[in-house]
This record gives sequence, C-alpha cells and structure tokens, in this order.
Amino acid sequence: MFRQAIQFFIQRSLTLSVCMFLIVLLIATFFVNHEFDRIRDNHKHQAFINLLTLGARLEGAINSHLVVLRGLKAEIAINADITQAEFARLVDEYLQTQLSISHIALAPDLIISNIYPLEGNESALGLDYRDVETQFSTVQESINTKQIILTGPIPLVQGESALIARVPVYIGENRDVLWGLISGVIDDKDLFENAGLEETLWGLDIAVRGKDGTGREGEVFFGYASTFDHDPVIVDVFLPTGRWQLAASVKGGWYVSNQQVAYFWFVALLVSLVTAMATYLIVSNYREKLVAIDTANYRASYDGLTGLSNRYHFTLQFKKVINEHQRYGKIFALFFVDLDYFKEVNDNWGHHVGDELLKLFSQRMSRIIRSDDLVARLAGDEFVVVLNDIESATQAELLAEKLQFELGEPYLIDGQYLSVTHSLGIAIYPQDGRSMDVLLQNADRAMYEAKRAGKNRIYFFNDELSQEVKRHVQVHNEILEGIRKGEFELYLQPIMTLTSNKISKCEALIRWIHPDRGIVSPIDFIPIAEQTGVIRALGDWILEEACYLSDLLTVKGVDVQIAVNRSVAEFFPKDTVERWLHIIDQYEIDHHKLVFEITESLLMDSGGNQLDKINQLRDKGIAFSIDDFGTGYSAINYLRHYPVDFLKIDRSFVTDILDDEQDRTLVEVIIKMGQTLGIQVIAEGVETKEQLAMLEQRGCDFIQGFYLSKPLPLDDFIAFYRSY
Repeated sequence: MFRQAIQFFIQRSLTLSVCMFLIVLLIATFFVNHEFDRIRDNHKHQAFINLLTLGARLEGAINSHLVVLRGLKAEIAINADITQAEFARLVDEYLQTQLSISHIALAPDLIISNIYPLEGNESALGLDYRDVETQFSTVQESINTKQIILTGPIPLVQGESALIARVPVYIGENRDVLWGLISGVIDDKDLFENAGLEETLWGLDIAVRGKDGTGREGEVFFGYASTFDHDPVIVDVFLPTGRWQLAASVKGGWYVSNQQVAYFWFVALLVSLVTAMATYLIVSNYREKLVAIDTANYRASYDGLTGLSNRYHFTLQFKKVINEHQRYGKIFALFFVDLDYFKEVNDNWGHHVGDELLKLFSQRMSRIIRSDDLVARLAGDEFVVVLNDIESATQAELLAEKLQFELGEPYLIDGQYLSVTHSLGIAIYPQDGRSMDVLLQNADRAMYEAKRAGKNRIYFFNDELSQEVKRHVQVHNEILEGIRKGEFELYLQPIMTLTSNKISKCEALIRWIHPDRGIVSPIDFIPIAEQTGVIRALGDWILEEACYLSDLLTVKGVDVQIAVNRSVAEFFPKDTVERWLHIIDQYEIDHHKLVFEITESLLMDSGGNQLDKINQLRDKGIAFSIDDFGTGYSAINYLRHYPVDFLKIDRSFVTDILDDEQDRTLVEVIIKMGQTLGIQVIAEGVETKEQLAMLEQRGCDFIQGFYLSKPLPLDDFIAFYRSY
C-alpha cells in the first residue's frame, strides 16, 4: 500500500509531493521547538528515577554486607570467647553467600587475633590498631559513636582497592563493656558491579563522590569528576554514618539547540522518503535469510523425523547438565532406551510403519517426562532421557516404571494396533560416572544387560543400588496400600510445662502395624517415604488423623496442643497451604491447637517460597517448632529472621547432660538463645528425675520423654492426662 501510494504521488504530481514534504517538515520543526523543554525535563526526570533505583540497589548491596557483620557481632555478644574454629565456621557460612567480602578480622581489645580466610593474611595477626595511625582514627570514631563506620575505597597493598567496615562490639548485660572490633574488607569493584553500577548507563555518565562518607565535600572515587560539572542529577546514598552522592549527567549539558533538532527532523524525513520504498524489498530479503538460517540451525540440532534433540544438540545440553549438578552437588539419572524387536517391525511392516512408530514413541515419551528434563534420539531406535535434580535413585526407578508401562501401550498405525516393548538402562550421576562418555557407556551397558535378561526390563548399572531401589519401591507401594487398609495409627506422647507441671502439649507419632512384619519403626520407612515422594500422601493422612484426635480430645475435655511433624518434601507442592488448611478446617478445630514440627534444613535450604508458606500458616494461627535443634545449623543469626515459636533440644544432648560438660553447655546456650529471641524451648528425651531438675534449674520451658511417659494410644493418653 505504501509503495503504491508513493507511485501514485510521483505519477500524479511532483508538485504535490514537494508541498507535502514541506508541510510535514514545517509541522515537525514547529512541534520539536515547542516540545523540546518538556522532552528535556522528561529526560532529566527519567534519569532521576533511574538514579534513585540505582542508589537503592547500592544501599541494599552495602546493607546486605553489613547484615553479615552485625550477625557476627550478635554471635560474639553471646560467645565472647569465640575460638578460631568457631569463627572460621561462621565466616565460612557467611562467605558462601556470594557477597563481596574478601576477609573478616576479629580484634578483641583492638588487637587482631582471628582472621578468615587466614591464607595470605597471616601477617595481620597480632596487629594493634592503636599502633596504626592511618586506621586508628576511624577505629576510635566507631568506638566513640558505637556505630559501624564504612571507609574507603582505600588502596590495598595487593594493588586493588576496598571498602573497610569497622564494627565495635560491646558485651555485658548493658552492652557497655568494649570487647573489641570486627573489621570487614569489601571488594568495592565487585560490590559496585553486583549493584549494577557502571561509568556509563542509559547513555549518561555516572559518578560517585564522598569518599569515607563525606558527601558533597568528599572526593570522586567512581566515574569521572567532570560528571558533577555538567548540570548533574544527584541522589544521596546513605551509609551507617555519612553518605555518598551518586550523580548522572550528559556531556555538554541536557540542552539541545533548536537548529540541531530541526536538522535532525529534516534528515529523518528525507531518509524516510528514500528508505520507505526500499523497506519492503530489504525486509523480504532479510526474512528469507532468517528462515534459511533457522532451518539450518534446526536441522543441525534436532532430529528430522521425531523433532527431538539429536546427538549433537544433546551433547551440548548434557555437558551443561553435568556442570550444573557438579556445581550444586546434586544428582541426576541418565536413561538409555532401546526398542525391542524394532528390526522385525521394519522387516515385516515396512520402514514407513517403523518411522511412524518412532514418531509416536517419541511424542508419548515427551509427554511423560517433566518439562525441564532432556530427551533425545541418538540414532535409529536409541533414545536417551536425562532426569534432572532427583532426590534418589528410587525416583528414577518410579519414572522408569511409568515409562515402561505407558510406552508399552499399543500404537495405532495405518488402522491397526502395534505393540512394542523397550529395554531401559539407568546410570546415576555421580556414582556411576562423572563425565558424559562414562555415563552414556554405563547406561548403555545397563540397557544391554536388560536385553540379555529377556528384554522389556529396567536395569541399573549398579547392582547393589538396583536392589536398594527395588526395596524402596516395594516399601513405597506398601505404604500406599497401608494407608488404604488403615494399617497406620497415631500415638500421642505428653509434653509438660515446667512452670505449672501440667500437660499442655503432645506430639503425634506414627506407628505402622504391618500385617506381616508387625510394628515397623518410623526410622525404617519415613526416610524411604521422603525419597520416593509418598511422604506427601502419608503426611496428609497424619495431619487429618491429628485433627480428628484433636477434635476428640476437645470433646473429652482434654486441652492440649498437638505437634505434627512436617517433612521438607511436603512443602514443595504449590497448593500445600490451601490443602492443609482445607484438611484442618474440615474438623473445625482451633488452629492454635496445632504445632508443625520442621527441621532446620527447611529454613536454610528451601528458599523464599517455603518461608512464604510458613508465614501464611502462622498467620492462620498454626505454631512452628524446630525439631532436633542443635544438630544442624543452629545459628542465632538465622533464627532472628525466621518465624519460629519453639525449639526442640535434640535428645542426644539431653541424654548426657549430667555427665558431659559440653552437652550441658550446649543445652544452656540453646535455652539462653531461646530466651533472648523470645522462643520457648522443649527438651525431648528426658528419662530421669535428675535430668528434669537440671533442665528446670536452667529455665527450660517444656520437657518430653520416657520420664514423663512413652507415646500412648488415644485412650491411654486421655487416662494419663486426667490422672497426672
């Protein structure tokens, strides 16, 4: 249409074309002249908004580093006699957070006694800040103000530069006794890069001034000093003490002359008239080239018959999978799949039937596996599947069985049904190999073993692992069958409040009354249930049964909270909160009568999504307790930020509390930690009167254990509650 219009104007009237050109040029010039001031102001306003966002990111990056030092300060305030090993462990945890801290030093009485990492920094040990004039002024300032002082960037001996954070530590009941100083060295270039700070952004020059927090009076330490001379937009970046100034400007100022604007529009209109007629031909030619390139790339990476990745593309993807799982210490499974009697299908039915079978087989396999797994056709009737990020080999076995079942269903080809089986070999990373070649070779060997054993089979490369997986799958199926047949039962173990000596809580503990093996300990089936995923079905049954028992107890006048164990795996489904609340509300019980017991690993390793779910449940009145506390991370810095109502001291510490000074000290620390953070503490595994007395003396809130009572069936628990 545009080309026809141009031809029309050229053919009809050259004069009209010139007039239209002049009219458009005059309108554009008039518009630019009147709109220029608004455009300039919008430009500066947008620059200011962008600069505010950049400043907020920079403040956030700084504060995330200071949070680490404040957490370490809190640890030292509790444990002033921190050892080098304890210090190294804490700092190692902090430095694994991918921050820009290069090293941290402790200086009790202002003399450096601990530094991490030690390698390369040994010469700093024993340094007395009072003897270093260049540093003592900022050290004295942080002590006098009791504030964190951030100085720099300053040049380092190694030739780089860094920010230095000084954190004074005060101990004692009123925090009025100076313990010493924590110093953190922050890589300023890495910090700025992670915050997105660059010398040129959005077409503007960026600079920062105010070294050592001196604001507009300080020197420029990032970008060009001339940035502050060209009518800059400036925002403040607030530090613990003092501030930086972040500026953006355009060389030559924000103003553009009317002559330049008119010239721009004149050139733009002139070029548009010339290029408009050529656009169609250029675009058409470019589109054809893109189609040709896309076609070539597709043929190089994907199998033309099935649409799956070919060997070349799979090799590239598989190497990335290995690198990623190696980096995060995770495991995955490699399936090597080969059709049984595929040659006979081609010989008896023709190659067109064989090709159609391969396409249908590929489509069905792609539907079965997860969206983030890999599937490829290597050659002929050989396929591979990579099952990413699995929890155990049992999970791989379950998917292999699903593949074997669903891929074995008949295929409709040319109006008739054709049945075909396959043999499948499995190799697990990293125990069956750490490289692509070794894993493919071992999975291929396992597949041939499956064929040699009679075809239509699943074989693991590792025979021992195969037996274990089969046992896990058997237990998995028996648990599902046990839920259906009512083989499980909940026992209740009393929990006593020490201040009132009343039974105020109980823990729901599952028992499996197996028809063949009798009573099966949870130790023998709960870990397997967590690996295979059946823990979710079992956990839903436990929660529903606990709600049922809570309702019965309320009717019978027994007022207790019931604690229910929740596995990490149960928090993964997106509908976890809605499903659990639906189960609870079916019994119309008070949410405050439920406590969910979780492990520290859920808080530490599961990320923000699981924390959101915990907060949603706590908002509904459900309390949370950390089970087996003391055996995992147990850092006060983490507890300050996570929603926890109770800590349960692991029974291993309580058992030797009378004889083992270290266990006794750990129990005291956990109780004091709970008191400091407002978290109540439960000691489990209490078996003697002497243990009870010691726990009561140290301020423990609750006890649980055989001294009080073993886990009881419902009727026995009610009788115990009424007679206690």
